[in-house]
Amino acid sequence: MKRILILIVYVLTFTNIYSQSIYSDYFDGNRTYCPKPTDERSLKIYDLGIECVHRNQRLGAAFEFFAEIIKKDNNFCDAYFWAGYTLRLSNMNKDAVIFFAAADSLAQNKSIEFKQNLATTSMLIGADKYARKKFEEITEYFPNSPEGYYGIALTSTTIGDVDYGLENVNIAEKKYKILNKDVQFLKAILLTLNDKHQESLFYYENYGNKYANDDNFNGHYAFSLYKVGKENNDNKMLKKAKRYYRKVKNKKELTAEIRAAFE
Repeated sequence: MKRILILIVYVLTFTNIYSQSIYSDYFDGNRTYCPKPTDERSLKIYDLGIECVHRNQRLGAAFEFFAEIIKKDNNFCDAYFWAGYTLRLSNMNKDAVIFFAAADSLAQNKSIEFKQNLATTSMLIGADKYARKKFEEITEYFPNSPEGYYGIALTSTTIGDVDYGLENVNIAEKKYKILNKDVQFLKAILLTLNDKHQESLFYYENYGNKYANDDNFNGHYAFSLYKVGKENNDNKMLKKAKRYYRKVKNKKELTAEIRAAFE
């Protein structure tokens, strides 16, 4: 199955420093998961490094601050996390995964932020099965959070177990306290991939405005329109399906089944 590009939307949404602060006060830098170092130099540059991240400035210097702290105290999981975060913001995702993994290991399953960033960044480098493992750990250690279930659903689009993905996106949908359009979009895609085309149309038509220019939205919506239109012999719906399919800029990213329906 082609990689569903919706994962990029997910990562941009949930690894953004301001977006994550909605879900956790951890990013204000006022608390840690591992004991802080006690020397004055480390405490000062730790705060300076976090300030650089907040400003999205001098990220190279911020990384050096965190690296210096790690050399002094290689058990300080939070320094590993913030070092990884600076690398993530610098698009050095493979290196970021190494530091996120170290932070997650040292934190001993206490931090949802560490697991979430590790999982989403792993998806960016194509390590989908490893990401799946970390999302499943979120559901195990933080069962009240929707993030693990959403992540499992997201990885299902690349791993291929889309029935499992639909099961988990339904759980995520219930656990979010407010309507989440990203969840509704992912659910629409998974309904299409599970051949639940009639049901999927509700989600495309009610929550799809945000994604009107997205190839995955247009391609999968077109396919569900086509399947329902074909089943009901509805020429108007079939014409609408073709209209949405024509909006897809990169048709190679769609599944062969979807492309074949319009060839």
